[in-house]
Amino acid sequence: MTLKEFKRFADLYGGDIDRWPATDGVDALTLLEDSAEARAILADAAALDALLDRAAPSVDEDGVRRVMNGIAARLDAPPMERAPAPWTLSAPPMRLWPTAGFLAVMGMAGFLAASQGVLPVQGAQANGYAEVVVNSSYLGAIR
Repeated sequence: MTLKEFKRFADLYGGDIDRWPATDGVDALTLLEDSAEARAILADAAALDALLDRAAPSVDEDGVRRVMNGIAARLDAPPMERAPAPWTLSAPPMRLWPTAGFLAVMGMAGFLAASQGVLPVQGAQANGYAEVVVNSSYLGAIR
């Protein structure tokens, strides 16, 4: 086993060689006897394990059982009927009206903006489209 492989296994399985796969654990013990760097890698992994053990909350069996029973009860319960979303103004078959109302208001706002001159309306001739000439060998010159 190389130091790179040893580091990889220490990152994957932690600082306790008993948690490593059996075949790799034997090779790791052989490397630990010969390499001070391997011992340092294993000590770092063990320190990280200790930090993680202190940081993680301890969970007792009763807590796990309560959570699992709650999940099972939610899965077995009949589906709940949901209240309509607040932005729908009517019952589910009539959801056309909020959209139609929004489009009517936007159309009126556009009409008023154009009629008051806020948004200038340009015709086809303002962009020079009337001066376009198409020359085609099939159609000839088209204005």
